[in-house]
Amino acid sequence: MKRRNFIAGLAAAAGGVGTGRLLAAENAPSAIGAGSCKLITQDLTGPFHTDLYPDRINLFEGQKGMPLTLNFVVRNVLTCEPLPGAKVVIWHASNEGYYSGVVNPVLNADGTASEKKLDLTDQTFHRGMQTSDANGRVQFVTAFPGWYFPRVTHLHLKVYPPDFGEEATTQLYFRNSVCDEVYASEHYHHRGPNPTRREPGDESAIFSYDSGDLWLDISRAADGYQATHELGVAFYGGMFGELTDHYRQGP
Repeated sequence: MKRRNFIAGLAAAAGGVGTGRLLAAENAPSAIGAGSCKLITQDLTGPFHTDLYPDRINLFEGQKGMPLTLNFVVRNVLTCEPLPGAKVVIWHASNEGYYSGVVNPVLNADGTASEKKLDLTDQTFHRGMQTSDANGRVQFVTAFPGWYFPRVTHLHLKVYPPDFGEEATTQLYFRNSVCDEVYASEHYHHRGPNPTRREPGDESAIFSYDSGDLWLDISRAADGYQATHELGVAFYGGMFGELTDHYRQGP
C-alpha cells in the first residue's frame, strides 16, 4: 500500500482517538487536511539535537539577541481539533551561530566552519520544551536565531505525542526581509546579513524549502518580533496497530 493511500485511510477511519502516534508528512499529502488543517512537512533533525530540553518558556539563558515570541498550535489533522498534552521541543542557534549542548565548529567571519572547536555541552540556551494546553497551544520566548553557512536562517522542532508513539520532526524557516532587519540590529550587525538567500518556492542544493508550511510569518512586537504557527500532526489510536518500517516517521 502506498504511503498516500495509507494516510488517506487513516483520515477516513478516524473519529474520536485516544492514545496513539504522531506523523508528519514527508510530502504533505492532499488526502489529509485543508487550509490550516494539514500535516506539517517533515524535515531533518540535523546534527545538533540533544536530550537536554528544559521545561520552560524563556529560552534566553543569558544570551543576547532580538526577542522573538513563538506561539504554536498543535492540531490533530485527523479531526482538525487542537491536540492537548503534546510535548513540543525547539532548538536553534545563538546570535553568533552556535548551538548549546554540543561541540560546535568555531565559525569563520563568512560563517563557514573552521577546524577549531567550541565546547558548549554544559549549556542549554535556546533549547526548551512545553506541553500543549487544552487549546493545543505552546509558547516560547527566545532570541531570533543567528546564521551559519550554508544554511538559511531556521529553527528545529519536534512534536511528541501525549502518551506514546513516534515524534514529528521538522524545521521552520525565516524570510530574507525579516532576517535582514534583525541582522542589521544590535547583537547581530557585526556579522552582517545571512549570505544564503532562500524564499518559499526556491530550490536548494542542500534542502528543499518549497513547502509553504515551513516558513514562519513574522511580525513586529512591542519588544521584538513574534510569530504564530500551526503544527499539523496525525494522531491516531492503537486500533491501527504498529506501522511497518516503511511508514515509520523519523530522521
